[in-house]
Amino acid sequence: MATRHRRATACVGAGIVLLGAVAWALAATSMTAVQAAEARALGSGHTAEMPGEDELALLAHDARLAAMILVAAGLALALTAVTRRVAASWWLGAVLAVVIANAALAPVVDGGSMLLAAGALVLVAAAGGAGAHRVSTRRRGDQEASVDGQWFLVGAGVLAAGTLPVLVAQGMGSQRYREWVPGDLAMANVVTALGLAAVVAVAAVLLARSTLDVVLGVVLPAAALVVLLQRSGSWWQVREAGWVLGVVLVLAYAPLVLAAAATSTSIAGRTARRRRVVAAVVLAVLGGLFAAVPQLLGLPIVVGGMLGLVVTMPAGAYVNYDGLPVVGGGVLIAVVLFVPLLVLRDRTARVEVPA
Repeated sequence: MATRHRRATACVGAGIVLLGAVAWALAATSMTAVQAAEARALGSGHTAEMPGEDELALLAHDARLAAMILVAAGLALALTAVTRRVAASWWLGAVLAVVIANAALAPVVDGGSMLLAAGALVLVAAAGGAGAHRVSTRRRGDQEASVDGQWFLVGAGVLAAGTLPVLVAQGMGSQRYREWVPGDLAMANVVTALGLAAVVAVAAVLLARSTLDVVLGVVLPAAALVVLLQRSGSWWQVREAGWVLGVVLVLAYAPLVLAAAATSTSIAGRTARRRRVVAAVVLAVLGGLFAAVPQLLGLPIVVGGMLGLVVTMPAGAYVNYDGLPVVGGGVLIAVVLFVPLLVLRDRTARVEVPA
């Protein structure tokens, strides 16, 4: 990857980190409003169709986790400009710092300035990354590995592609929640969705090997957003429909698969086209299947959501009969999505962006 393209990717990644921090801050600073809305819902006239005890709070914790995943994906993009060893230590340190900040910093910023909260999260992430890199350098020395951001790009792309559709499973735009969710919390999900789609687009464009791949890398994530979001008054919200989940998943994942289907420069043009056609047909079939039977994605979403409690429980999230976390399921889905890309991509191929 050319130096100027690495720098541009780093700048875009940094911008996505800022977007994720804003989404996290919108959710974190609205916790008091969430609790007030929950108290109103649990007042006189409460019915089973209204949010139950701590249900909106769990929804807010899930929205914060989605924003943290966006920060992690943005960091992966930003770190494609540095060596693998530096990238690994920085990424791990920064993500761990964000997890700690979610538990320790969120109560402090609740009800405060969204911009200050976002800035604080970015500073914590930067300090965590720098600290982890310094410790790693002391232990391993200053030897540098070659620069190769291919798998950081792929990792960022699948993490975003797996998480984006799971926002539907939260049900924030459903009749059950719509009346009670504070505006800032709903906005946090929309900002996260925009950021995740941007991550997929950037990764797909940089991994592209043809003009068609570049076009698909922009068009398909944009189409996923069109399907995912719908107008609600003067703002947007995540659409509430079971079929949306599978369609968004395939639209977000498709540009990564189609680019990977002909990654190796040793593949003849006809073979590359055939592999792309086969990949497109398989994706279309899977998209139709998941749209028709979204319950097929239920198990990984529930299991991954429970695993997500490892991150959100220290911040106060817990499960009761009225609600389940789901966003962690996006990470589990991303792990599954990563496997076909490992198979499709030639291990000896390197990502090159035309100068």
